Amino acid sequence: MRVIQRWGIAGDSLAVRVPALLLVAAMLGACAVPASRPGMPPGTGAGAVVVDPLPGAEAARPPEALPAPTPEPPSIAPAALALAAQSDQARAEGNLRLAGLQLERALRIAPRDAGLWNRLAQVRLEQQEFQQAERMADRSLQLGSADRALSLSNWRIIARAREAVGDTEGARRALEEVRRLERALG
Repeated sequence: MRVIQRWGIAGDSLAVRVPALLLVAAMLGACAVPASRPGMPPGTGAGAVVVDPLPGAEAARPPEALPAPTPEPPSIAPAALALAAQSDQARAEGNLRLAGLQLERALRIAPRDAGLWNRLAQVRLEQQEFQQAERMADRSLQLGSADRALSLSNWRIIARAREAVGDTEGARRALEEVRRLERALG
């Protein structure tokens, strides 16, 4: 206000309002995106670059027509791999307790690894912890349902665990699944 008074312009005069309104209009106009020209794809405007294909070049398929990339299986962390190897060594030496502990540690690192759950289910089966073996094999099935060989191993563990606790009907159903997967694998 002091600057305006110094120039001898009253704060409410038309000479101040008009330039201020023009300045606001210019600022808002700079933010606007011009409409696309006829023949331009929708969503292109200021700042968008439309490149015409080279003469004689084939038109590329639009991105939505490209096949979806196949998801890669998640890679297991090196630390989890090392623990799984240590577990295998402990199991080979007959130390099932240590083998189970190493697999539990590996699963804290890679909790969505179906192979680790399968290994732990096998260790629990060998420890005669049948209910845990079945639960862990089921968890492995949930995580790695696309891997038929892993599914077959899990169903075998489930069948043996159910048989060991006297669940003959459950064991029979699990063995049916084992036979189905064996036929599918060839």
